[in-house]
Amino acid sequence: MVSQEFKAAVSDKNLLRTRIMLKDSFVVDPTFVQFDEMLSYARIYLPGLFVPFDGEYLENDEAKWNDNVMNEELVQLVTNFSEIRINHLKKVVSKVLEPEAAKIRRKRMEQSTRPPVSSQFTPPPVSRESSPLTKEANRRKALRVLQNEGVKIQDIMAEVSSRHTWKPTNVDDMERAAREILRAAQDYKNNR
Repeated sequence: MVSQEFKAAVSDKNLLRTRIMLKDSFVVDPTFVQFDEMLSYARIYLPGLFVPFDGEYLENDEAKWNDNVMNEELVQLVTNFSEIRINHLKKVVSKVLEPEAAKIRRKRMEQSTRPPVSSQFTPPPVSRESSPLTKEANRRKALRVLQNEGVKIQDIMAEVSSRHTWKPTNVDDMERAAREILRAAQDYKNNR
């Protein structure tokens, strides 16, 4: 979520402050979710944000990437806010701050997969129908639900793969589809 402070810097056309806040977000959130949201916002309202790459040296030897290299590149980004520097810095930060990024990702996954307190899974009622025709119809219906929900999960995964990130809505949709799959599987079993 883009902060009001960042929106104000962009609204004031304060290039230096905007660039510094973007630079700081690399360290605050090394998963780049915050950075990407802020950058998307700034691109819309601050067209002069980027400058051409200055051609200065970028450390490409991953074995040398450490806090010092990362900090130097963060400083350079403020004065040469170019797409080339941003892409390079993302690689450096990903390596140097990987443990922090992993913690943030785990925390997000835990928060997004934790069901609300009021949400309780209730299994579907057991069908009391004993007619073979009714059982067959119930099995077909359950198989259709399984197929449809499976397609939904594939669509969600394709969306996540194309963006390389999970949104909370993706997790919610996945949870709903999983519940429907469980219910349909139980319906199928109940009508064998």
